[in-house]
Amino acid sequence: MTVLLNAAGQPEPPTHVVARLRALHAGLFMKFLEQTGEHWAICLRWSPEDTRWEWVQRGETDPEMAYDIIGYLPMLCSIDEAPAYLERTFRQYPKDEVRRMADFVEQFNATQPIGQAVDAALTEVLDTL
Repeated sequence: MTVLLNAAGQPEPPTHVVARLRALHAGLFMKFLEQTGEHWAICLRWSPEDTRWEWVQRGETDPEMAYDIIGYLPMLCSIDEAPAYLERTFRQYPKDEVRRMADFVEQFNATQPIGQAVDAALTEVLDTL
């Protein structure tokens, strides 16, 4: 997977992967892990019902940190390998909500060739610009 850098020289997650994650769940996003320099963290924002929001309300947690890292994706993972890699990651995470996302990924992969999925995600992103 090609890694693009933003104006600050930081890696930007691939737009087609970000779009696909958001299609699975609005709270999913990717974050570059500076510690390793080789992985994206797959993150899930806390739901409004999550009791940990009390920490944010009390000022103990920054709202920008109100998420869980539910898995990792190597930066050099190919576009063809990313869906299966993410599905496996979601299945290993111990929350029912994440496991349901894995089921959705599996169904999506079974019904659409990867090229169509990438094209659809790119079209969606370009349409919002």
